[in-house]
Amino acid sequence: MKRNVIALGVASAISVLAGNAFAGVIANTGATTTTVNSDGLGNRLVFPYFTTQSDNATLINIVNTDTVNGKALKVRFRGAGNSDDIYDFQVLMSPGDVWTAAVTQNADGYSQLSTSDKTCTIPSSVNGAFLNVNRLDSTKNTAAQTREGYIEVINMFDIVDVAGTTTDLFNRVKHVNGVAPCAGAAIDALTAEFTTVSGSTGYGFPTTGLAGDWIILNQANTAAWSGSALALATTNANAVFWPQTDASITATTAITADPLLVNGKVAAVSFDMPDLSTPYANTSASALTERDLVTGLIASTSVLNEYVSDDTIAAVTDLLFSQPMRRYYVAADYTATSASSLPVRHTGTTSAGDALYYTSTQTTVVDRLICLKGVSFRSWDREETTTSTQFVISPGVSTTYNICGEAAVTSINNGGVTTGSALNAAVARNNIEVPYVDGWLDFNLTANGATNGLPVVGASFMRASNGAVNYGFAFPHKAR
Repeated sequence: MKRNVIALGVASAISVLAGNAFAGVIANTGATTTTVNSDGLGNRLVFPYFTTQSDNATLINIVNTDTVNGKALKVRFRGAGNSDDIYDFQVLMSPGDVWTAAVTQNADGYSQLSTSDKTCTIPSSVNGAFLNVNRLDSTKNTAAQTREGYIEVINMFDIVDVAGTTTDLFNRVKHVNGVAPCAGAAIDALTAEFTTVSGSTGYGFPTTGLAGDWIILNQANTAAWSGSALALATTNANAVFWPQTDASITATTAITADPLLVNGKVAAVSFDMPDLSTPYANTSASALTERDLVTGLIASTSVLNEYVSDDTIAAVTDLLFSQPMRRYYVAADYTATSASSLPVRHTGTTSAGDALYYTSTQTTVVDRLICLKGVSFRSWDREETTTSTQFVISPGVSTTYNICGEAAVTSINNGGVTTGSALNAAVARNNIEVPYVDGWLDFNLTANGATNGLPVVGASFMRASNGAVNYGFAFPHKAR
């Protein structure tokens, strides 16, 4: 992963944006930079995976390490198949606050979110099942499509203390004896867009300080995996706010790069915004600019990781390839009459980044999942040997395969995609066989013209047994 800084001090772009803020985007005018913060703090977070398959449950924590300002967050769960919006809401955090929730499977097979946290949310209760069936593939089991995916978290604006008042938003979200009031005119006002960010309004431009952590628990085999969310940190970010309502909006590339919304394949409503392509850096002249900016930061030319598949310790390995920016290049139109017309890409306004995932050279469709086409990889065992020659340095086996799905899980030496694996993934599951029991793999992400790589994050999820005791361990991907 490229943990570089992109500085965009383009004065003319700043002045244009400040004078003509997009609906829902309130422009900041300070010099801006965006980074992937390896220290884990940012104002946008990506949780690369959640799952409720089999006996899995996913626990998530979001921490506001800013002890001065509150944070108004957009939280969106997207499906593993084609990144469909399956559940979203807003969280209003006070300074120094922690919000926690659990995602499990309900009796009908849908993922469900539950929290007893005292932090304010909009709506006032976010407990419930992921039932956004209008956004899912009706030709498949809709419940199954909610059981895996990834999570976007966006700090829409800071909640600023307004001295001398008792009805401002800060006082509504600030905990009193461990409980936030979560009521009053300031909360009610968030049903409408606002146009001014200033201390007197209680709205501030979004600063960093957010951290996120996740745990996947499997109670049946007592295995657990954990990790931290990817943190995107933008200085002098724009405020980006739309009410959590189903009011119709006009989706243009000024506010989103989502092809389904921009091309009218899905009717855009207020709760669709903001997303990870909404102009956040104040020099992003459109959502396409922001999309390409974030993609460039996350993109890697290759990802590397270890695997174990030793039957003597019942070892199994799943590699997660999560692509949180792919939705903003290509999405699935479930009303399409053929596989070739299912992928929807931008028409009209384009950018240089459109080459990623943009043609049949880059993508194909398998079982109504959009697949990254022709990824090559090499495998090594732990001793740099081949199966046929004793003395060979860095031998490996080269081949290609398709990574199908947006939060795709690839099992290693599992014999197929229907047998159990570390994560028991099923929505976007692949399998590859390599000639070594244990070792490591290197996946080349520059195929088909993506010379700068692709925005892939994830980890190797491994499970092994020592007698009756099971162990789960996760190694984050290494990247070039």
